[in-house]
Amino acid sequence: MNQTLICFFLTGVVASQSYSVTILGFHAADVNQTIHDSGRIEFTTQNRGLIDLIWPANNYYDTQFDPAKFSLISWRKKIRQGTYKPSLSATMDSTGVLVYNENHKVNLSKPAHTIFTMLAMIQSQGPETLDTKWFQYEHEGKVGKARFVWADSSKAWNGQDSILCEHYRLDINIIDSLTSVSKRTDYFMGQIILSEAVREVWVSRVKPKRIIAAKVKTPWFSLWAHIIETKEHW
Repeated sequence: MNQTLICFFLTGVVASQSYSVTILGFHAADVNQTIHDSGRIEFTTQNRGLIDLIWPANNYYDTQFDPAKFSLISWRKKIRQGTYKPSLSATMDSTGVLVYNENHKVNLSKPAHTIFTMLAMIQSQGPETLDTKWFQYEHEGKVGKARFVWADSSKAWNGQDSILCEHYRLDINIIDSLTSVSKRTDYFMGQIILSEAVREVWVSRVKPKRIIAAKVKTPWFSLWAHIIETKEHW
């Protein structure tokens, strides 16, 4: 009984953060991130304003990871992006193969990361362990490598204060696309791995670490995400 209660308590510990996404200065989407201490990270995204009128989207991403190594265990997504409404999921088996279905299996030579496990990891570890270290990266069947490169310690705005942050660049290099699960994907998953994209993240230095801001610069525009906080959090 005591073990059951302890397990329930641990799996119930969560940290939830909300973000406002802007494109060219216009409010484009709301994003909510929830991290569970048991080793799970969830994202929900909802388009807003003019973007939602032109291109409605309400997407959900859920990833299980090893809480010690942040390596991928399983992940799934449920996309509602206009008329495009797919679902996708994959689970790592005991031999290091990520199984999407019988026709799509990805052999991974060592523990792998995704965009979601990378974001979970950067909110737990610092530049002394992450800076310039390459990790095997998996992205809907595509395989490559990813790393955080520490740029500087600088401040980012959280809506109430300027917060001292560790500022990183996130590099993602896709090496093998032959095992891609699908020719089409949702907008976020498609844009985040563009070779031309510049990805930056600002993570608060004080614990609990939080992503305060993030920026993705593509050849067409820059997308900003800023945390939404109130004074009660400080």
